[in-house]
Amino acid sequence: MERTNPKTKIQSVRFQDILVQIQTVDFNGIECLCLEDVQRRCPSVTALCFDNIQLSFLRDTNGDQLIPLRIEAITDQIIDAVEPVEQSNVVMHRFLNRIDANMQEMNKKTDIILANTQETLIRIKHVMTQMYELHEYTTPRYFFILPAKHHNWTSINTVQNMFLLHYKLYFLCECSDEPDKLHIAPHDGYSIKKPSEFIASYGSYLRTTVNIARTILSIGGVVIPQSETVSPLVASALPPFTKESSNYTDVNSKLDVVEKMLNQTNDDHAHVDSSMIQKAVLPKVPLQGAQLRELEAFLEHVDDQHSLGNLYRITTNDGHVRWVCLEHYNAIGYHSKMSEYVRQLESIGGKFSYETKEVILTGNLTAKNITMFCDTLTKGFTILTLVLENCSIDSKDLDKLFDVIINRSSIQRIVIITVEVRKWMKMSKYICNYMMIHLKNQSLKVQFSNQCQTEDARLLARLLRQNKICRTFNFFGYDIPINSQDLLRCLKETGELTTLVIHHFMNIEFLNEILTSNCSPSRIKLSDCFNLSSTLFGLCQAVGQNENLVDLDIMDNTCIDDKAATVELLTVLRKHKSIKYVRLHVFNIKPSNENETCLITSLLQDSFISHLRISESIISPELIEALIHAAEQRHSLTYLEFYNSQLNCDTVSRLQLLYANESLTHLFISEQQYFSTGIIEIREQLNNEISHYQKAKLEKQITQAYIYSSVCLDNMDLVDQYMETIVKQTIIIKQCSFISLQFNKFTSIGISILAGALTDNNTLETLYLGNNYISDGGVYFLANILSVNNHTLKTLVLQKNRITDRGAKYLARMLETNQTLVWLYLGENEISDEGVRVLAQTIENQNHTLELLVLSSNKLVSDVSIDYLRQMIEHNQSLKKLWLDDCSLSETGKQKLTKIPESKKDFYIRV
Repeated sequence: MERTNPKTKIQSVRFQDILVQIQTVDFNGIECLCLEDVQRRCPSVTALCFDNIQLSFLRDTNGDQLIPLRIEAITDQIIDAVEPVEQSNVVMHRFLNRIDANMQEMNKKTDIILANTQETLIRIKHVMTQMYELHEYTTPRYFFILPAKHHNWTSINTVQNMFLLHYKLYFLCECSDEPDKLHIAPHDGYSIKKPSEFIASYGSYLRTTVNIARTILSIGGVVIPQSETVSPLVASALPPFTKESSNYTDVNSKLDVVEKMLNQTNDDHAHVDSSMIQKAVLPKVPLQGAQLRELEAFLEHVDDQHSLGNLYRITTNDGHVRWVCLEHYNAIGYHSKMSEYVRQLESIGGKFSYETKEVILTGNLTAKNITMFCDTLTKGFTILTLVLENCSIDSKDLDKLFDVIINRSSIQRIVIITVEVRKWMKMSKYICNYMMIHLKNQSLKVQFSNQCQTEDARLLARLLRQNKICRTFNFFGYDIPINSQDLLRCLKETGELTTLVIHHFMNIEFLNEILTSNCSPSRIKLSDCFNLSSTLFGLCQAVGQNENLVDLDIMDNTCIDDKAATVELLTVLRKHKSIKYVRLHVFNIKPSNENETCLITSLLQDSFISHLRISESIISPELIEALIHAAEQRHSLTYLEFYNSQLNCDTVSRLQLLYANESLTHLFISEQQYFSTGIIEIREQLNNEISHYQKAKLEKQITQAYIYSSVCLDNMDLVDQYMETIVKQTIIIKQCSFISLQFNKFTSIGISILAGALTDNNTLETLYLGNNYISDGGVYFLANILSVNNHTLKTLVLQKNRITDRGAKYLARMLETNQTLVWLYLGENEISDEGVRVLAQTIENQNHTLELLVLSSNKLVSDVSIDYLRQMIEHNQSLKKLWLDDCSLSETGKQKLTKIPESKKDFYIRV
């Protein structure tokens, strides 16, 4: 028998168009390729060829073919495997028959395929269009600019002078594809900061929009309110220059200036300070999405609510994105398919209100339900509010829903009430009890019913991870604890959010974590934050460690009343490398005091203070000179306000001249406290942030809580948005004598609404407001009303409300004239010896009705207050009880106080 030894050598064999590799076999020292090995890959093969010559199979010495059939291998060449000619033709014939049969089958389906192809392509085109435009058009696309004031235009003949003008930007409503049918957005326009940089980025684009503006501003030779495309309601909200046809010439001359500036920039750019001007006229490319997304950075922050011209983003039937006014939002959004969408919604148990444009979803939301609902949203189902109540939903379906809501729908408000999120195999789960989310253009604002729990933070983090459009995250500091690791991790990792807005900021550790992350925001706005100087010192430390911050806004509703903290902040800002714009509110400036000296230095030597609000100060000539220098010479200070500050007539005239020559874009001087004027706009906004559904639910709760002229709404996690409804139901309609709103989340804004309802009130006797976030601002509103306009309230509870000495001074002024209040609770606040002094001296000399004063757990009250309190107790005839337990009194101080009642009948003191 022949001995065989398998080798690892390979023979390449080609059959028709197929090349295979087959292992050879060694037979008695001859490397061979067996036919049967080839046939295992190509069964029809009967012969092997090389160079078109058929190879003979090996034979023995007798001339017989060796078994198995084999040839000597040629491993460095390719051998061809062939089949009989007749068999090859038969196989080919069968193959062609199969092809023919398949073609006939395909022909039967061709008509169906062709019928569906066009519709499929249209759908794909719509989806692609929508996805592109939603990403690119996160801001209205159409806008133009005008000089803000009338000038002698002939005297403005250089680019340098043109860039010193105050310009305002106006958006256009995209209600039509025809330029002559557009109209100006119902908004008074936005001041442009850094005009030279703005022109560098948008100069080419503005050349086109100036021509569009000329067209729409002169339809038929008249201005826009007389255009048939604009209703009287919209016309009343348009900028003032559009409302009189006599302004037509002036507007055209302003457009001439803009056009002249754009045209001459190319010739004169060498004379302009900013080298970026060269880019303004040289590129002739369309405006890109990234430029649109940065547009807000050039606008003054008079648009904190992200109104963007009071325009709203909608998605049309064909997948396009438009920005339109509310009137056209309704007209375009409510198309013929709305009834179909509503029927689909109702088929899954949903409810829709045509009046409020609100959808309510309850029960088990399946993947099929979510897919159907998301599909209607992306096709143009126009709703404003989505309520998810007592729902259960898979986490993947929730991600899909959030993605569509944020990035591809018209929804502006989401209300989440007891939503169960199912996870893997529907076994593990978590429940979000309550969350309210506001989506307005590029801003996402969130509020919780109570402090953000772990489950709530998970849901919010899931929402943020789906965001691709919103650039601003707006929340309340009392909602976010430091242990919200899911949320903290999400905020540190996401790159979409460039702006952080925090109201009632408390948790410096949380902010510090964000500011020191790689994806820290470039803009931060903090409101109602600085009752305690320790909070501001903490902010200084966090800002000092950050390298990305460009814009810091701590101007609105803040109380930087600590001189040392103000100095520390300005010192940190002067050393900061990236901050360009700071909005600042400073209190209690006096000639030559430390905070005035530091502020003057910053105004003269730095350029980061762009907005400055000064309250309760004495304005020196040195400070005025510094303000003028910052506005006229450095061109950094553009926004200036004074509240309850001392300015002489000459100073006011000089400041008004700054505004007249446009060195300042905004100047406001008021003799009132800031709280009384700054709160008005915010209150108007609040009513729009609560849905019809929430109002109805709260009214029902109030009705259930109403017992014998009393209403208790404690521990309901109510926020400022609810106060209008509460006031209406409890004070106006039910005329309650007892109202308790303790352990909620009311701030000075909500209290301003409540205080307004107390004017000339004749029924309310007891008001419990303990454990809220009222602060000094809220006390200001209450004290003003109780000073002159209320004659029934006897008990006022302000326990644990972050009230400082400033609030104590407001209450002291109220007690000078109030002749009704009997019990006043001020425990667990931040009142110090100075606040006690003011209260005690007022009660001692001017109040004759107060019987109980509670100052318990004010840790800043020390033995310094002993003499003030002793004088008050000895001389006041009405006070019967004083609570001072858990303050920072020494044992000696306590003994001094306890001896006083011995000489005064019926007086009780608790220390």
